[in-house]
Amino acid sequence: MTRNQKRDIATSLTTLIFLVIGTTGVMMYFHILDKYTKDMHEIFGLVFVGAVFLHVLFNFNGMIQYFKKKTFFLISIITLLTVIGFIVNAPEEKNHKRLILTTVINTTIDKSFPLFVKDMDLATIKLKEAGIKIDGAKTIREISMINNTSPFKIINILTR
Repeated sequence: MTRNQKRDIATSLTTLIFLVIGTTGVMMYFHILDKYTKDMHEIFGLVFVGAVFLHVLFNFNGMIQYFKKKTFFLISIITLLTVIGFIVNAPEEKNHKRLILTTVINTTIDKSFPLFVKDMDLATIKLKEAGIKIDGAKTIREISMINNTSPFKIINILTR
């Protein structure tokens, strides 16, 4: 394969895969067909990295001229600062499942037990049959601490 053929392949791959990534990225941003675009975007993103590597490799002599220009340096600085800005100002990721479970475990049993059983009497019976003491505890967490067990075990007993 000639050098020009390699350059043509690398440039064509880079261009076409960029179009797929760009299109799916915009679709994901606006939540259009998310079910179909996420995996495609991620996989083509990985392929894009390889295509760009080939593009730079096969066109390096021509690109070296761009790397020496002030414009390239300035745009590199702006890009780096933008990336740092996104990283520094990224919103804290929320773990909704953990928040819900923590709330249920720390809420008073008169409010949390009905999520798992019909009434308090049935909950008390189930816990006693499993050898779990309530002893005046007010939350599932307190019951688990009294019995030296996991709050999830308490919930499991209630849901049987």
